[in-house]
Amino acid sequence: MSEVYENQKTLRQLRSQIEDLKPVDGEKFYFINSYPHSDMGKGTLIAQLLNIVEGSDAMKFDGLLNTDDYGIHARSDIDDFAVYSQFNPGKKWSTEHYLIGGDLWRDFLNEFGAAENHLQINPHLSVYLELRILRIWNQIGRPKHFFIEMGGTLLDPEVCPIFVPLLQRWSELTPNNVRIVLLSELAYNGIHIKTKTIQDAVKMLRSQQLNPWLVVARDVKDIEAVKFDDRLEFERIISNKIFDSTGVRLLRVISVPFFNDLTKYTKYMKERFLPLIVPVDNKDILIATGNTSKFDDFRIYIGDKYSIRMPQTSEKIQIPEGVTSIEDNAIAKARAYSVKTGQIAIGDDTGFFIKELYGEPGVALRRWGGELPEEVSQEEFWRFFQKKTENLKNYDAYFDQCIAIVTPSGDYKVIHNKTEGYLNREKLKLPYNGSAYPIGAAFEASVRAKTWDEMTDKEKREFDSWIIVELKKFIDRELSK
Repeated sequence: MSEVYENQKTLRQLRSQIEDLKPVDGEKFYFINSYPHSDMGKGTLIAQLLNIVEGSDAMKFDGLLNTDDYGIHARSDIDDFAVYSQFNPGKKWSTEHYLIGGDLWRDFLNEFGAAENHLQINPHLSVYLELRILRIWNQIGRPKHFFIEMGGTLLDPEVCPIFVPLLQRWSELTPNNVRIVLLSELAYNGIHIKTKTIQDAVKMLRSQQLNPWLVVARDVKDIEAVKFDDRLEFERIISNKIFDSTGVRLLRVISVPFFNDLTKYTKYMKERFLPLIVPVDNKDILIATGNTSKFDDFRIYIGDKYSIRMPQTSEKIQIPEGVTSIEDNAIAKARAYSVKTGQIAIGDDTGFFIKELYGEPGVALRRWGGELPEEVSQEEFWRFFQKKTENLKNYDAYFDQCIAIVTPSGDYKVIHNKTEGYLNREKLKLPYNGSAYPIGAAFEASVRAKTWDEMTDKEKREFDSWIIVELKKFIDRELSK
């Protein structure tokens, strides 16, 4: 064994070796961990991913300290490597894919020596773990997608002190190479889904200054028991609850149902996971609306550069809209249609706020905060609108719009647009003019004494020019990947 190591010398040696082995852009490391316990099917999940992702391989880290002379424990027919091979015939995983905590300590001490204070070892051991993972990855051919199964949970005492610093370093220094995948469970009480465990899982990561790249939520309900659109709604709820409790806006959420037939599991994961890592194939942009006038607005914005379309009848999704956040509503529309169609999708939602009416109608514009039914016609809405505003003394009002653009990979951009103005009292007295935006037929922006209906296409492009720039910048970046 070497002499007592010198801290800085050891780090310099480790980092020098790491520099020669580290990944470049396009090479991804997926750290698969689970919460609230370890035995949640990480091995089966990785086996499926190995089957569907070309150019992939895997390794396992086990924090166990009681190693034997061979550096690996006896494995049964149902261990994770056997599961890997079961779903990937012809491929084998052996000791070169396996790293045990006890071996890591032993090899580190053999190579760098002991420390006078054993607490000094952990930071160095974390860097050594990084080196060992990179060595394994290089030895098996630098697979483009490398799945690392983390035995135990991230909070286990034999895992946390060495893995958390590693993930923190990679997340900060090479964010394009590291992806943290969190496997958790979705509870269901027969009426409602329960997301507390998933929220706690993300909070656990956040407590370590880490963010998940993907949440995989195991669901007890059979694949045949819930429609695909309902699973999208499950995922919307999970995403919103994570955001509400942690401030993390995560759109990469996969609800994994129970499967009796594992071939269906493979098919499902192929449909759900591959779009997260494969560039967009269909270059059309889907506008997540059934409103032809809203679609026409986006035609004016971006139709000169991209092919845009509305959802087909078979693609339409019923997406419940909340009454508190136009951002949540816009993201929900765009995300659901992007997942379902495999295309970049744009969703938008708008609130309208009349100052003298204490912000009515608010976010639930179409239903006037719940006073009107969903099926109200445009003309009925106009008459209700006239009645509501007939005694106003102050006609100041504003539109608050949110546009969300979401890709199949789960990347997104949110654009907020607030337009201050006033209601034209003379135009409020007119009969309904057939406008698809009844409020817009009477609202004039402060900077332009015209309603939206009265503007030409050129004027609309000029009025919202900055929005157009932001949309095109994001779309161009995503389509160039």
